Amino acid sequence: MSNNNNSDFGAFFSGFVIGGLVGAAVALVLAPQSGQETRHQIRQKGVELKEQGANSWYSAKERAQHAAEDGKMRASEMASEMRNKAEEIVREAAKTATKKARGNKKSSSTAKNDD
Repeated sequence: MSNNNNSDFGAFFSGFVIGGLVGAAVALVLAPQSGQETRHQIRQKGVELKEQGANSWYSAKERAQHAAEDGKMRASEMASEMRNKAEEIVREAAKTATKKARGNKKSSSTAKNDD
């Protein structure tokens, strides 16, 4: 499920960036200004988009690292719980086996005394 959310976010983000670039390019081309001013604006927008992309990349990377740490911690907790439950089951099985063994021992010694 989280993989689907990441895919949806990636598609949305890609569409958002591409749409923004196309819109900015159309606005710059159709705006009444000199070529030098247009080139300067394109350069500025390129720098801004590069910074936004870098910020988005670092933010996504940080979220992924936190998610990975969270997953490791949850897996460790689950493993510990499972280990504790397994130990409890083994203790209960040992108690039951001991009780049955003592019960069989008593019944066999009672049978011997009856002979």
